[in-house]
Amino acid sequence: MCGLAHYFESEGLATVLVGFVREQIEAIKPARALFLNFPMGRGMGKPNDPIFQKKVIRAAFDLFGATSGPVLRDFPDVIPVFNGRMGYALPPELVLDTSDIGDIGVLLGEVKDEVKTLYPAYSAAKRFRGRTTVGASELDIESFAPFIAEFLTGDIPKSPRKGISAIPLLKLVVEDLEAYYTETRTHRDNIDDLELMGKWFWEQTKAGRLLLLLEAVSLKSKNKVMRQIVEMSLMAPRFWSDGPLPGTSAAGW
Repeated sequence: MCGLAHYFESEGLATVLVGFVREQIEAIKPARALFLNFPMGRGMGKPNDPIFQKKVIRAAFDLFGATSGPVLRDFPDVIPVFNGRMGYALPPELVLDTSDIGDIGVLLGEVKDEVKTLYPAYSAAKRFRGRTTVGASELDIESFAPFIAEFLTGDIPKSPRKGISAIPLLKLVVEDLEAYYTETRTHRDNIDDLELMGKWFWEQTKAGRLLLLLEAVSLKSKNKVMRQIVEMSLMAPRFWSDGPLPGTSAAGW
């Protein structure tokens, strides 16, 4: 983002960057930047709090009044993170292996039942918000788990969507599945806690287990395309004994 800000500025477009990683902002020096001491992924602050969100936007727009730069200003409010972490990260003891797969049909049935059980709450959340982020894959909700489960054999299935191959579609399906669970639980139980949401999805739901097994299969695959599943960062960030797995973020799911 800092690099893009420089590019747009070079083309005559004034920019303001809002960011969470102060060291990066200080190193790359965009023309105008507002540092937010928030958890990752909370660019406008707290969900469903338009007054707070407008405060962030106005603070960012105020930077356009600076007569010289680069300008780096701290937003006055802080949203604390959980125990110094930027969000949920899967503990190493919960990482799965291909030996944990078991009967794929049984797991798939459990995920399908789970998805069906959540559907009334998801529909209520969609009506309340008037929108949903589920749908990028263009597959039906009931098709998410079966498509993902096909990869657990180690083979790459045929894409059910014309014009997009299986691996790029898988990324969209995984994102849709996670969004389905997130939108449902945050509305149903009025949750605004990344740590709690992460623990629930990755440690307690069958859908979370399905995705962790997908990761395990792709990590051991000799197929370069299958390994792209992990390279595309589809899975949960995790903490090893000395910090996050290299190449991943500790920023929640």
